[in-house]
Amino acid sequence: MTESAQAKARQLLDAHVNFWLQELAPDRLAAIVHEEITYLYGELDRISLNEAVSAAKIRATAHRYALEMEIGGAIPELFGEIANLVYEHPAQYDTRVSDIFSSRIAQEFIEKVFESGSLLDQAVRQIQQSNPFKVFLADVVLLAVKGYLLEQNKLLGTAPVIGAGLRRLRAFLDQRLPSLQDGIEEASHQLLERSIGNTLSLLDQLLEQGEYREQALAATLNLWDEISTWPLSRLRDFTSENDLQELMVLGYEFWREFRETDYLTSIIDAGVDFFFDKYGEDSLQKIISEMGVTYEMIESEILNYSADMARLALNQGIAETMLRRHLERFYFSVGTLTILGDNT
Repeated sequence: MTESAQAKARQLLDAHVNFWLQELAPDRLAAIVHEEITYLYGELDRISLNEAVSAAKIRATAHRYALEMEIGGAIPELFGEIANLVYEHPAQYDTRVSDIFSSRIAQEFIEKVFESGSLLDQAVRQIQQSNPFKVFLADVVLLAVKGYLLEQNKLLGTAPVIGAGLRRLRAFLDQRLPSLQDGIEEASHQLLERSIGNTLSLLDQLLEQGEYREQALAATLNLWDEISTWPLSRLRDFTSENDLQELMVLGYEFWREFRETDYLTSIIDAGVDFFFDKYGEDSLQKIISEMGVTYEMIESEILNYSADMARLALNQGIAETMLRRHLERFYFSVGTLTILGDNT
C-alpha cells in the first residue's frame, strides 16, 4: 500500500474519532438518545418474544444465576453490615410503625387473617388434628400432674408417720411389681390423649362460630392501635443486633440448600414456560408496556446515566481509546487502503 493511502487513512481515522467524541458531548448525546430510542421503540412493535429469544435460553440463564452461580462471601457480609447500619440508624427513633404500615393496610390484612376459612383456620385445624400435638399436650399435662404430686409428697413429708408409710408402700410396689409405675404412667398418658382429643373437637366447633373471630379481631385491632404509635426503635426490644446477624446467616444457609433442590429447578422452568406460552407471540413493545415500562421511562433512565458515563469516558480518555482501537482496524484494513490507493 502507498504511503499516501496510509496518510489518508490516518486523516479519516482522526476525523471519524473526533466526530464521535463530539457526538458524545452531553448537549449532543441527549438528541442522539431521543432519536435512537424512538426508532428502537417503534421497531419493538414488530418483533415478537419468540423471534427475539427462545425459552430454552431464558431457562438456561435463570439456571446459571439461580442455581449455579456461586455467591461470594462478600455478599452476605455486605448484607449483614447494611442490616446493622439500618438497625442503628437514627431514623428508627423518628419513624413510627404507622408511617411504614398504614392503618388501612394493617386493618385489611388483619381482617383477612381472621376471616372464616382463612389460612389461620386451616393451620389451627391441622395442628389440632395432628397426633404429635395431642401427644405434646398430654406430655405437658402429665408433667404438670407429676409436679403437683411431687409437691404433695413434700407436704406429706412433714408428717413422719404418713411419709414413712408411703415410702414403704412404694418400695413394696417397686420390688413386687416393677412395671406397675410405667404401666400407670402409660395408661395415664393414653387417657390424657383421648381427653385432649375430645377437648380439641370442641375447639373445632368453636371455629365454626363467628363470636371468637369478632373478639379475636377486636383484640388484635386494639393491639395494632397501640403498636402503630411505637417508634421503629421499639421493635428492637424483640430482637438484638446479634439476632439480626444470625438470621442473615440462617437465611443465606437456607438459600444455599434450597437452590440445589429439584423443586426450585422445576418452578423456574414452569415459570419461564408459562411466560412464553402467554406472551410468546406478542411484540416486545406490548410486553414491556404491560409490565408498566413506558417509552418515557426508558428514555429518562438512559439519559439519567448515559450523560454521566459519557462525560467520564471523555474526561478519562476511555472513549477515544476505544473508538480508535475499533475504527483503526477498518481504516487500515487491506480493503480500505486499496480503495484509498485507487483514488490517488
